[in-house]
Amino acid sequence: MNTYDVIILGGGAAGLMCASTAASRGRKVLVLEQSRRPSPKILVSGGGRCNFTNIYAKPSNYHSSNPGFVNDALSHFKPKDFIALVKKRGIAYHEKKDGQLFCDKSAKEIIDLLVDRAKNSGANLLLDQKVQQVSHDNSTFTIQVEGQTYQSSRLVVATGGLSWPQLGASDFGYKIAQQFGMKIMEPSPALVGLNFQPEDLARFKDLAGIHLNVAASCGPWNMVEDIMITHTGLSGPIMLNASLVWEPGKEIVINWIPEMNTKETYDQLKKDKAAGGRGEFRIWFSERVPRRLAERIAWNAGARGAWAELPDEILMALAKSIHEYRFIPQDTFGYRMAEVTKGGVDTREFSPQTMESLKVPGLFFIGEVLDVTGQLGGFNFQWAWASGWASGQAV
Repeated sequence: MNTYDVIILGGGAAGLMCASTAASRGRKVLVLEQSRRPSPKILVSGGGRCNFTNIYAKPSNYHSSNPGFVNDALSHFKPKDFIALVKKRGIAYHEKKDGQLFCDKSAKEIIDLLVDRAKNSGANLLLDQKVQQVSHDNSTFTIQVEGQTYQSSRLVVATGGLSWPQLGASDFGYKIAQQFGMKIMEPSPALVGLNFQPEDLARFKDLAGIHLNVAASCGPWNMVEDIMITHTGLSGPIMLNASLVWEPGKEIVINWIPEMNTKETYDQLKKDKAAGGRGEFRIWFSERVPRRLAERIAWNAGARGAWAELPDEILMALAKSIHEYRFIPQDTFGYRMAEVTKGGVDTREFSPQTMESLKVPGLFFIGEVLDVTGQLGGFNFQWAWASGWASGQAV
């Protein structure tokens, strides 16, 4: 029988942070990772350079059915704390935009940092470990792996969500939660593109590759960011963030020119009409929006032929087509394209200070497996570091 103070299921970002934090406190720690290498999702993140945090991370950057849960963890382990580890390691990094920090060279540097910190602190990391059973009796957790059995009074579940199944993602963490009677908030792909309905696909599929800065809204949510038209739908940072709040049947509204609104554009269109259809706005519009998209927006509004001959109702339809393009996505691009999973184990089941279960003493859940999802831009890694550190201090 192999006995440890702490067993961590999952050797990803949160799991390794928990391991090094707990081991540095003198705890005997075992990390069981199902993949043949640690943190496979870190390796592909940020285009291979890992957007490892965001210097402006705050609770409002996160989505959850229990939004206040993130406050404690984020306040006790901040972006500057992880940046200090990166600097101490000598990893070169840069700010891309809006506080997003990336490695200059490779995401592997972050993995090596996490693994070395865990091992140097005394944690034992075992790879290619397929957990077959988790049981609990008399305050002891028993973990059965192929050919081995491990026991501990502290079990940390850091198994992640369902995104990137091609890298080994599974619902194992949710099954453990359900085994212990915990509630699961319905998981769904997040930080992912959104597919067109057939009629919208027919309008836009031949414009794949076009990207520009737009405004988008979904209910009370709104943002100004880049969008990209693909062969099947809309992607880019603004749509990935929209996927955090979008639900089936919800409408998304896009303003292709966020600098203006419908009324302002309608007034400009009327001025152009009075100028014979060749006024300043038409010239500016053709420069602001890629030509093929501009033509499609006008065509969809019924604005065909000479602008000087268009009736005012068509000019209003064109203004609305520019600033109020409405569509209901058919679905997301799915888990294979999703950066994270929205939903997960209900955080109301846990202490926000320690990540420990309120019902099962000694059981902790951290990272993406919980119902906490950050916006695009390094926020999810910061949640991994913060929740991992919080649990590592408590186990």
